[in-house]
Amino acid sequence: MLMPALFVADAVRAHSDPTAEPFDTIVVTDADAATEIDRQWMAAKGIKHEILDFEPLRDITISMGRLTTATLIKLLLAEIFAERYERILYLDTDLTIHADVTALFDLDLGGHAIAAQRRGVVFATEKERATGEAHFAELGMSRPFRYCNTGVICIDVAAWNRAGLTERTLDYVRRNPKLCMLPDEDSLNAVLDSAFASLSPVWNMLPRRSPYLPLHDLIEPAIVHYAGADKPWKRFGKEKPLFPDPQAYRLYQAFLATSPWPRWLGTQWTMSDLKNAISSAIRTTRRRLKGKSTGPSGAEMKDFIERFARYCAEADFADVAQGLVLRQGSRLRPNRDRRSRWRGNGETLPDAEPGVEGAST
Repeated sequence: MLMPALFVADAVRAHSDPTAEPFDTIVVTDADAATEIDRQWMAAKGIKHEILDFEPLRDITISMGRLTTATLIKLLLAEIFAERYERILYLDTDLTIHADVTALFDLDLGGHAIAAQRRGVVFATEKERATGEAHFAELGMSRPFRYCNTGVICIDVAAWNRAGLTERTLDYVRRNPKLCMLPDEDSLNAVLDSAFASLSPVWNMLPRRSPYLPLHDLIEPAIVHYAGADKPWKRFGKEKPLFPDPQAYRLYQAFLATSPWPRWLGTQWTMSDLKNAISSAIRTTRRRLKGKSTGPSGAEMKDFIERFARYCAEADFADVAQGLVLRQGSRLRPNRDRRSRWRGNGETLPDAEPGVEGAST
């Protein structure tokens, strides 16, 4: 699906500083993903389009049904672009952009191959913690676990290639297809085993949805990540709230209104999706009326929010230490007064679909 990649690439450019040093914005797809209209639109916007051969990845088994081979492309980028770029900012396509992300090109990674936001630091329930940590252990990771989300990755190209991460991660997926439910993320974490620079949640934040709304009182996000089935371009769908926060959907409406694809959003859901959303809302309401659990309890959520606040206040984030993000107590926000030397042409690369990637020149 190309449209989310175009949306993210356009948003990265719109939020970037037009006076700073330029960098390339690249949408990476296979040969059949883009039409002539798509290519013309990208050219007019100053977005580059790179066609990659996915064939070498076809032998890799993808266990999770909603994902495709395209999710592994991020693992190839440092090798593919080694002669052109020193730094790559990879972005999944299920994101919304709310600030200038080019500041990440200025980040000192401290010798690490990547910078990314940690996942599974603060779990909402004890059951979630036990399940998550059991998975990290199965991957062969060492305690204390430091597992990162790969939806937003700042890559030091030379460091990545020195470590041979492309070959090592793809080899891990091929040997452990059932263990790698998220093949790109699980394999990279298994190979790195905590060796990455830590970004704050400012660059990879949960959406505004119940019961996690209080977290947005702590974080002013530069990037919101709609991981899982609840995608920002779908009005209704399985696992999507019947009345979700409308911000992301409205951003898509604004983007598409003046594009060659003004009716695209209406094609992303069916009456069956609406019926499923209504049925799910009814089931949840009935369970609540019967006093049955529909998620973390009130006490669990209170404890989770307190632990998340402590994490925001105390964790050693590279972006905070270097002034890219400002911290006031447990509150974090982008340093909008800090001017990056890079000008935004953000890049989009594939997640389950074509995605966005920003590469410095």
